[in-house]
Amino acid sequence: MFVCYSPYHRTDSGPPSGVTEADVEADMKIVAAHFTQIRTYGVDGGNQWNADKALKNGIRKMSVGVWVTPNDASATNKQIDLALSQLDAAAKKYGGFEHLDLVIGNEVDRTDVAVYTPADIRNGMAYAKQAVQKYPTLDSVYVTTCFSGTVLGPGPNAAKWQPVVDFCDERTLLTVYPWYGGADPGNIDKQMQWSWDNGLKQVQARKKQIVIAEIGWPSAGGRATSVENEKINFETTKKWVNYGNPMGMQFDTYWFEMFDERWKTKEGAQGPHWGLYTGGPNPQPKFAFEG
Repeated sequence: MFVCYSPYHRTDSGPPSGVTEADVEADMKIVAAHFTQIRTYGVDGGNQWNADKALKNGIRKMSVGVWVTPNDASATNKQIDLALSQLDAAAKKYGGFEHLDLVIGNEVDRTDVAVYTPADIRNGMAYAKQAVQKYPTLDSVYVTTCFSGTVLGPGPNAAKWQPVVDFCDERTLLTVYPWYGGADPGNIDKQMQWSWDNGLKQVQARKKQIVIAEIGWPSAGGRATSVENEKINFETTKKWVNYGNPMGMQFDTYWFEMFDERWKTKEGAQGPHWGLYTGGPNPQPKFAFEG
């Protein structure tokens, strides 16, 4: 299992918020002690050091997120160019990446956060596929995007987004949250089966490798939340995604997330509490774990 990372936990405010290069350096040392692969969410506002510090600390596999500006291809393309230039510079300094997903947008089929059109995402992916050819150091890049887990499930969304799923380079990222489905921390079978039946298997049927882009359990803020329950669910999830499921499959999976982001109060009482580590300037592990 891998992990999602954002640098804003040290400042306790959202992006952009005064994150320093030293902050990211310190974080990546912690991440690298547990994980070999990370997912990130941007390339500026503090995220501009992610690739450099990850590779410096031996993390050679990343899913690098690029934010999309709705109805503004020029702004999106500038973010893609920035991502590629940062990855190229890091690769030249530290010897290259073993694997890279370039993820154009996050949960792009959701309409409660930002409203993206399929054209916004497909055009960004098309630009990225062309632009990456200019960087011979980046020879292991999959251009893709991230959806909610139900993107090709029942309903009108499937036909709308299927062409974008098909345009992904072999791999498609999908977010899945059994906690929101009322799971027990030690048993996520029912909720994961529902997600498989209502979105995941439809993506696999399009000949794409399913990557679980986010999955996790908050340690406070709602039903069945505690540090102990987060620990139980971390181990339960790790077993489920490593062949411990009815399909007998292994899934590349990103735990959400590495550090508590205490500024995320708008997401509900659980929002600040998804981390394996506490947030702030001196983060501490909530429990012993291995990625």
